[in-house]
Amino acid sequence: MKRILLTVLIIAVAGIVYSQQSGNNVSGERLSLNNITRGYAPMDNNAEGSGILPVLLLLSPFNPMLVVENEKAYFALTKEAALGFPFISLGPKKGTIGKIGFEYSYVFRSERSDHLRAFFDFCYPLEAGDFAAVLVTVGGGYFTDTKKAGLFPQVSLGILAPFSRGFALDLYIKGRETFMLKKEESNIFDLSMGVGLVFYPW
Repeated sequence: MKRILLTVLIIAVAGIVYSQQSGNNVSGERLSLNNITRGYAPMDNNAEGSGILPVLLLLSPFNPMLVVENEKAYFALTKEAALGFPFISLGPKKGTIGKIGFEYSYVFRSERSDHLRAFFDFCYPLEAGDFAAVLVTVGGGYFTDTKKAGLFPQVSLGILAPFSRGFALDLYIKGRETFMLKKEESNIFDLSMGVGLVFYPW
């Protein structure tokens, strides 16, 4: 089950990377960090309700997630919030974004139902437009459910769409494998999709 889901995610990411690279070769244009940070035309800071909307999004329903542990599948709900910032400039016409975040997940089972994660992501823009950007994100972080602890790599495909000055929605599909620090404990695979909240003060 885990292998099938991970294979589907990798194929989807690879297909989009290939199509974007082909399009870039035809047009001769390269993506830039400037397109992501300044090309969106976000709403004005003084717009009515712009400060309330991020809070409402954090309190909105969680995103669905499938958790596979010890060869058993569980349904879960998850929510993440992150801080985005310019990370590495790969040249005058190309750049990346860094993202530090926190994620809470609730797994529907009788024990160890609370999953807490802190993570760092490296986001590469595939395509940037006036109102959104398509990103491939690779990263990792620390996991705990208060009884077990581990480290995880993760990969996601998402769309970053600013809706107010300093805030953006991250619509994503994400897969990861969490490796426990103790060898006798079983690893955890999860696949999720939904909307995250990103704060970018730059």
